[in-house]
Amino acid sequence: MTPRALLRPGQIAWLAEIGLNTHWLATRPEPAADEGAAASMARAPQTAAAVAGPAVAGSAPAAVASTESDAGARAAMDARDAAIAAILPESRAPSASGLTRVRAPAGLVAPQTPAAIAPAACPDLTVLDTAVSACTACARHTQRARAVPGMGQADRPYYLIIGEQPGMEDDASGLPFQGDPGRLLTAMLAAARLPHADSVYLAHGVKCRAVGGHEPTSQDVAACLPWLHRQIALLQPRWILALGRVAARAVIGTDKDLDALRGGPHQYMPDQGAPIPVWVTHQPSSLLVRSAWKAEAWRDLAGLAQAVRAAEKT
Repeated sequence: MTPRALLRPGQIAWLAEIGLNTHWLATRPEPAADEGAAASMARAPQTAAAVAGPAVAGSAPAAVASTESDAGARAAMDARDAAIAAILPESRAPSASGLTRVRAPAGLVAPQTPAAIAPAACPDLTVLDTAVSACTACARHTQRARAVPGMGQADRPYYLIIGEQPGMEDDASGLPFQGDPGRLLTAMLAAARLPHADSVYLAHGVKCRAVGGHEPTSQDVAACLPWLHRQIALLQPRWILALGRVAARAVIGTDKDLDALRGGPHQYMPDQGAPIPVWVTHQPSSLLVRSAWKAEAWRDLAGLAQAVRAAEKT
């Protein structure tokens, strides 16, 4: 049995998630023809021995009994691995580069459009979501389980909230701000008493997650920027809240650090229509590991709430 055969599917998935490749481990050798036949018999509901009745002691050669025992063990292991893989939220398959990529089970993935659709050609969010799911503009498409276009109030939301990139649970579900980051974001909006906090559309500046959650490169951001611009044009939000440095730079078009950009007001300049005010603060995933920044984020959102109320009075 090879080293890779000793790893469970969950262990292989976690090794790939932290950036350790397992393709160097030799794959399990294919069984010989006689062993494959024995394995097939082992998988059958009833074996020949079960049909014929108990065997007479000493009637079967020892070598045959050993082969059937090994084949039965392999069949049991295959059945166990298949059962585990069936309940895992994602499976892994080697990419052309040799890295392990994340891929959702075939039965859970929505059909993707093979033909590329340009962002500007998307007439609505439904078409845009399908086009994003089929996008291959950057290398991240080989590592994602699912693209994460966005979700929420699609008819002129009061706020468009833009994160940097999908998290692990976003990648598995195809929905933004899942798990702890999403719960923290909801609590942040409630604590700041943000007006119209129920009218929100959630998205990410970069639509796909890389294995290991590496920060998006400038090339990743540039590849996704046309999708983000088209989303904004279709949504026409009243305010944009950018979470994190990558998201803020993508929306505002600047190379300043997050500390220089936090708060507002900034502006997003669409191709058509009036400028959209932009506010900037920390991303929830950063706050989960740096709790000292939560006070800064609360002040940023409290400033946004005050700016929104002031704008409504004018």
